[in-house]
Amino acid sequence: MIFLKKKKKIINLLKTTNEMVGLFLLHKKQVPELVEESCTAVEAIEKMFTEKMPEAKEILQDLSLLHDIFQLVFEKKVKIDPDLIQKIQNLLAVISDKVAKEVPNKLNIAFMPYKVTMWDSLASIYEAACKDPDCVAKVIPIPYYKITADKAIPVYEGKLFPANVSIISYDDYDLNHEEPDIIFIHNAYDQYNTITQVDKRFFTSNLQQYTDMLVYVPYHITSFSKMAPNRPYITYAIPTMINIDKIIVAGQFVKDAAVKYGIPKGKILVLGSPKMDVVRQAIKDRKKIPKKWQEKLTNKYVFALDTNCMDFVNREFYEFAYIEQVFDAARMIPNCAVIWRPHPLTRISIAHYVPQMLSMYDNYITEIKYKSSRYPNIILDDSSDYLSFFKASDAYISATNSLMAAYTLTDQPIIISAGKLGSSILLSDEAFYHFYDPSYPWYKIADNLVKGIDPKKDYRHNLASQIYSYTDGTSGKMIYQEIKREVILKTVGETK
Repeated sequence: MIFLKKKKKIINLLKTTNEMVGLFLLHKKQVPELVEESCTAVEAIEKMFTEKMPEAKEILQDLSLLHDIFQLVFEKKVKIDPDLIQKIQNLLAVISDKVAKEVPNKLNIAFMPYKVTMWDSLASIYEAACKDPDCVAKVIPIPYYKITADKAIPVYEGKLFPANVSIISYDDYDLNHEEPDIIFIHNAYDQYNTITQVDKRFFTSNLQQYTDMLVYVPYHITSFSKMAPNRPYITYAIPTMINIDKIIVAGQFVKDAAVKYGIPKGKILVLGSPKMDVVRQAIKDRKKIPKKWQEKLTNKYVFALDTNCMDFVNREFYEFAYIEQVFDAARMIPNCAVIWRPHPLTRISIAHYVPQMLSMYDNYITEIKYKSSRYPNIILDDSSDYLSFFKASDAYISATNSLMAAYTLTDQPIIISAGKLGSSILLSDEAFYHFYDPSYPWYKIADNLVKGIDPKKDYRHNLASQIYSYTDGTSGKMIYQEIKREVILKTVGETK
């Protein structure tokens, strides 16, 4: 099978050969070298067709004829004159036309995730690609390192991916041989990530050498907090963005900010987030409690608590006091429970930046895991599947972040772990409860919600669609279709 990038290479080789043939009469002394280079180009094309598309017999016959003519020229058995040049160039034109028409625009796509918990940022694009008969989609999970203060711990999560995703080992995937038409990634930080870093072989600076379309789909959904004008948003401030061909963003407000940070407009596509697709599909059958949690959660009002890894670093004592207050609801309010989902990089972040707090964090984890009486009706969720966390909950507690952005799809209560935010967010502050609102404090919010009192319910309808694009579950499909269109258009333009 000849994929689009190789098709383009063939057409460009034919074009180069045509240009060399045009020099035969102008540079007679260089004819042997020009003919030899032309032969080499034709042999390379013949080899590609023989190996990848042997059924293209007419093209192979034409290439064989072209090769024979060059051999006769090289051996000086035919005279180089305008008629011969015209015949060769006519044959090259015929071959180019046949390649353009008979070789399908088949795409070879590589998905290169590094963490299984972030696969949802690519999953629906992969599903769309798998449904396209003109595409071969391959998933190659790449190795990475967890970086602590004194060492880099190698990690590979390829064996953790869903059973319906066919995995290829990175050791078995030769980028130089494959030359993928498109590479999708969800981590573009390269050496600038101080917590987890992908293997250097898969830095954007390396990947861009093997493809004409390196696409960055962020593993997060940009939160609805306004981006501070005096502080560059890290994703669009790092030098690696120059290596990316297309950046997918969840809403127009993200594109506007990225452009202010110097990203060219043409590089940014406002096509939503595949994470929204996954959540949209998951919440169709609400409420659903996994079997492993049913004992503690059945017939209870469940708060989903999501904490950020860096909050335990930047405000460590405050953060521990905050989660204790959330747990108080499960201790003190009848028929109330909490699922706590710490960010998967929390422990390594604490170990890296504030190791003196590690024993306190570990004690929390141990006591909750092993059902200490201090933490009744509290569940620790350290799985790779945050969807169960969403589906089992009745309300969500967090700082404004990626998961909160996704949770807005549920139309369920959201408690922001701060006081009122006013104009610092892009959505109406009235749609949210606020953990540190003196006029309506956390204990009152929790008690009322458990009793069914939800005064902000009417403000939350269709929140996500107010600032995010394609929240109807079609983001992955739209991303795939647009990237495919742009790759084909780019190829056609470069081969004219």
